[in-house]
Amino acid sequence: MSNKILLILILLYGCSTNVVHEEQPKEVFTGTAENILAQAQKYYEQDDFKTAINGYEKAADMGFDVAQNNLGFMYYEGKVVTQDFNKAIDWFQKAAELGLADAQYNLANMYQTGKGVPKNYIKALNWYRKAAKQGDSKAKFSLGQMSYLGEGVPQNSLHAKRFFWKAAMSGDATAQQYLAKMYQKGEGVNKNFSEAKRWFNKAAEQGYAEAQYDLGLMYYKGEHNIKQDFDQAEKWFRKAAKQGYAKAQSGMGNLYYQGKGVKQHYGEAAHWAMLAAKQGLADAQNNLGMMYYKGEGVKKDLIQAYKWVSLAAKQDNQAAIGGLNFLLEKLSVKQVTEGERLVHKVIDKP
Repeated sequence: MSNKILLILILLYGCSTNVVHEEQPKEVFTGTAENILAQAQKYYEQDDFKTAINGYEKAADMGFDVAQNNLGFMYYEGKVVTQDFNKAIDWFQKAAELGLADAQYNLANMYQTGKGVPKNYIKALNWYRKAAKQGDSKAKFSLGQMSYLGEGVPQNSLHAKRFFWKAAMSGDATAQQYLAKMYQKGEGVNKNFSEAKRWFNKAAEQGYAEAQYDLGLMYYKGEHNIKQDFDQAEKWFRKAAKQGYAKAQSGMGNLYYQGKGVKQHYGEAAHWAMLAAKQGLADAQNNLGMMYYKGEGVKKDLIQAYKWVSLAAKQDNQAAIGGLNFLLEKLSVKQVTEGERLVHKVIDKP
């Protein structure tokens, strides 16, 4: 129905807990369940969750599937009410049994991830299939993911590709990214870098950071039938880097360091490498460490050099392992001791 307002729970990641509300509702909701839901949604959009949930509860008790799904979302997120996965599942179940595809997807995802219930891939598959039959692209992707990983079904790249393709054709960016990777690696399909690029581009245009980076990387490398283009590499790396994607931030650092697609600038190179290094990306940590050693873009600092190279080496980065051995020959015992202190300060940080 066109006037249904849906709160769609995309991948059920990340949760927060708020205090149970004690205030009386601002408004006594009246009318049909759909009217009540529409009124409640207005309060939700104004971040007045305490009032909104009263409307959701009333419409849900009247048997309105969309309100039940929204109420499940509120319990899952812990908005106003105390976070309660069991109640979230109960409301998703009610809406799912009434045939709401979004609730079927949400319920399946909880069974797949084990949120509030023991993992149950059979139930997850069952509810994903119900949602997928209604055209839900997220459910199609998840079915592909389960085939790809062998969760609840035998691992089968060909079956995974078929589900990813269906979801990708519906515009699901995550499915487009997975499908591109399969064409790039030759999983379930013959390797086809032109097809990989095409699907990376579709996901990238939707703002999917990983796809933006992978597309930029294809332009950066210029492998196979993809023409090398540093301007395009910079364009897509920057889009992903601005979203905080560490590999793209490191890629931007490399472009500025080498002067490819941008004017060479060691300060910018160090800036982007630092952002990625702080996220724990080993390549960026090693690059930053060597910039500290050489004093490129940052003030020369052998202790900082040791810190970042050592952090990368602890992740078995081969270049960093060689760099660390090199630095151990250059630094004094005192410098190494201080460097180790900084390393453990990072490692021991909660």
